Amino acid sequence: MDNEGAGFLERQGTSGRDFLALDCISATFGITAAWLGHDPSVLGDHWGYHRRTDTVESEWPVEQIGIHRRTPEEILGEWYGLTVDHIHHPNSRRAEEYIRAQLSDGNPVIAWVDTFHVPHSSFHGQQHHSHRIVIRPEGGNGVGNDGLLRIVDRYQGSLFDGSMDSDTLFTAMSSDALGEARRGDPDWRNRTAVVKTGPREPGEAHEAARKEAPEERREETSQERFRSAVAGNAHFSTGADLATACADELRATPDAFASLSPVGTIEVSAWFGELASQRALNARFLRAAAETCALPSLIQRADDAEALSRRWEMTRNYFFLRFRKGSVAVQRIADLITETVTLEKEWNARLRESLAEPGRQSADPVCIDGA
Repeated sequence: MDNEGAGFLERQGTSGRDFLALDCISATFGITAAWLGHDPSVLGDHWGYHRRTDTVESEWPVEQIGIHRRTPEEILGEWYGLTVDHIHHPNSRRAEEYIRAQLSDGNPVIAWVDTFHVPHSSFHGQQHHSHRIVIRPEGGNGVGNDGLLRIVDRYQGSLFDGSMDSDTLFTAMSSDALGEARRGDPDWRNRTAVVKTGPREPGEAHEAARKEAPEERREETSQERFRSAVAGNAHFSTGADLATACADELRATPDAFASLSPVGTIEVSAWFGELASQRALNARFLRAAAETCALPSLIQRADDAEALSRRWEMTRNYFFLRFRKGSVAVQRIADLITETVTLEKEWNARLRESLAEPGRQSADPVCIDGA
């Protein structure tokens, strides 16, 4: 990246305190990227749908559609040259030794926890649920007073920045419930992830990533990178049709989908939630692209993405509150999916216009919230 682009990214990522996400995966990686001095908005540089290729049991057709976004590891590696060490520790004692060593070196640690044992969670003492948090260095040796650990949780559903007793943390990390996560997930017990810049100092990451990138990538300006990312994502109509087909299937035989197991309920809810989160991340990315590329019409496209995020969150809430009404609720959910996907296609069409010649850019909003 050139110096101008690097300066922009640093301005945007000076603190993780203003970074929120609707899913805990993005929240933890966003916090960590900001800690290292990078702009976490790049986590929103991908959107769309794809059909899942792994064999996972499903009860609703939407479970067979993946949210087509690259992993945070891939994105942070491409934009900043960062690497991620994932470790599945054999037991909580080894996990604790590793975490304390990383904190002493100044490295934040992403950890998987069971919310049943997490005091700041609304699920505390009530429901087992896999979640991710960041353990942040505190003090010169990485550990706070009285053995307390600094916990930062920027997931919008459980905002927290404070201390947690180490016994509580490692109980939450080793909970047997983490071995019974969502369909197709691995055993999340005693797992950690650490984002690193390698042997370089964090402040050197931008320049090091630039030098190590392929020749053609080094020649790109930050403006070209943002333009390329937006353009590459603004053609997803075929993928969107997969979601519409799922809605048609629900609508055709609503009685067949009028009941779900507890696991199925979690899976379907998570599908809507992941879409809501990704559209919010897309909005943040588009605002960064608008500033970097001097394309003010992308601000409106970012507003559209925020509105789409609200619609997916609304659909998720409707699913939670009304699903027990049976086939009538299934039909309404199918209609909401179709309506929102149609609006997403319009949003993408406007994105393509925004990337065209300045004289042809459209600043007209897509009427989303009032649909």
